[in-house]
Amino acid sequence: MDWEEIEQIVMSVMEDLNLLLQRKETDRAFLMLLQDTYRKFAETGQILLSWNHPVLTENLLSGQDAFEKVMDAVERCRPVSEVLDRLYEFGQTLLTLKRCLSMEEKYFIIVYGINPKTPDYIYCLDLTKTFVMAFAVKNKPPELTEYMGIPVIDMDEAGNLEYNYLLCTEEPEEADQYPYEKILNIHSHIKTFVTGGYEIAYERMNFYRDRGPYDGIVTGLSYIRQGIDLNSIHGRFLNFAIGGQDLFYSYQMFRYAYEHAKEPQSIQYALIGLSPYIFQYDMSAAPYNAVVAERYYSFLRRMNHFAGAWIYKGAYHYAKDRLDQIMKEDFEEIYTTTEEEYFLNYESDLKSVVYDSGKLDEKGIQAEKESIEREYHKNYPKTEAFNIRILREYLEYLKQRQVKAILVMPPMTKLYQKYMSWDMYQDTMGILEKLQTEYAFTFVNLLTDLELEDKYFRNSSHLNGAGAVKVTEVLNQYLLLDETESR
Repeated sequence: MDWEEIEQIVMSVMEDLNLLLQRKETDRAFLMLLQDTYRKFAETGQILLSWNHPVLTENLLSGQDAFEKVMDAVERCRPVSEVLDRLYEFGQTLLTLKRCLSMEEKYFIIVYGINPKTPDYIYCLDLTKTFVMAFAVKNKPPELTEYMGIPVIDMDEAGNLEYNYLLCTEEPEEADQYPYEKILNIHSHIKTFVTGGYEIAYERMNFYRDRGPYDGIVTGLSYIRQGIDLNSIHGRFLNFAIGGQDLFYSYQMFRYAYEHAKEPQSIQYALIGLSPYIFQYDMSAAPYNAVVAERYYSFLRRMNHFAGAWIYKGAYHYAKDRLDQIMKEDFEEIYTTTEEEYFLNYESDLKSVVYDSGKLDEKGIQAEKESIEREYHKNYPKTEAFNIRILREYLEYLKQRQVKAILVMPPMTKLYQKYMSWDMYQDTMGILEKLQTEYAFTFVNLLTDLELEDKYFRNSSHLNGAGAVKVTEVLNQYLLLDETESR
């Protein structure tokens, strides 16, 4: 049975539904027609579910849930008006299903590639605006005839079809053989601008699903990201700290969260993670971290000092503008939800690692020494001046919104402290002391005030799950003090 035949059954169900909505009472004739309507819907559902198409499955389950509410109202002898209201809700799911199956006024798509991520990309397609003509693969085996109820063709056959876009779920081979304006590489777009850094994608997913209300927002480098235990902190916090996040992006992430939160006025605290080298650090200019700027750009629209910004901005908007024609609204955020299992497993793995510097041999210690010293191989007066200005803007933004700023210098292992630059640390402390004469903020220096054993770290500078609980216990004392003062 093909899509057009399925669409005809759906049309028949909708005709029955129209008759039901005209009824004035739930008599025997009504119940018989209701049963026949559901029989047709169930018949359609069995076929569509067998196609294992995520969007259709989601719609069918919504329809089934809506119909169960209809039956519940009938069985409880609710007023006819309530039954009809429930039927109307069921009808809305049918209408969406019909639009998904219809081929009128749609973009015709060939999907290139069948791989484990293909269903996730298809889930982000708006089937009310697109019609998937076929899946195309290179060197198609004879036994592979359909996927998700849709024909599978060899890529060489694609040229014989009239289509609007070739949606690539993997890197296309010999892409120059196909019209450039028809190629939409969603795989590359998502990988480059959305999920390339798991932490950003993970927090975008969390914030997309839940906009609050929040009591506070955490921003900063990975030291603070992995140093906060959201389960034990006082209040409800959003952890928007990301590995490599400098002061500029820390400020931008707070603004994004505050300005898109459900109830921004409920946000009382900003926990800002620092490091001894924070004023000498510009993520968008650092060779090993600059590429992360492109992932921030997809939702912040900022790249700061990234040298290749104009190239990536152009590439992003060229693809995004065309993808918006065929994908669901917020498809980038929707896609992140498909990676949830990976995100959670990765986070769990990080929390479970236990560091032991005592097991390092001479080469291991030397490698640690060189890595730590490299972090402090910085002398950038312009970067320092820029970061001081950004932190002032950040603090001013918080002040105007009556959000309490708590700046945190996370703890480090003894090995890390041995090789870090204490001169740079003193420079940072001097800047913070001067800023405290201009702005009211709490500074929590756990680098010097909290000595933790190696077992609370996953490496020489990042806390594990147990360490995060320890740090959060300390921070809770400051949150409680602030709460007392605010009362």
